[in-house]
Amino acid sequence: LWWERFGPDCPELRKLAIRILSQTCSATGCERNWSVFQHIHSKKRNRLEHNRLNDLVYVRYNMKLRQ
Repeated sequence: LWWERFGPDCPELRKLAIRILSQTCSATGCERNWSVFQHIHSKKRNRLEHNRLNDLVYVRYNMKLRQ
């Protein structure tokens, strides 16, 4: 492997690579955010300005995180 051969010469790069490659991949956070967005952006509220809608989604999502 590349890391076995060159890794000892690049300890900082090795640490960074281990941290990055150890991260799990997930779309759960995005899916939750889209769910909140769909709940707020209904037929009755489809005239909300983009910034206002983003603010409402942000507040709602963070309120759920605090519970």
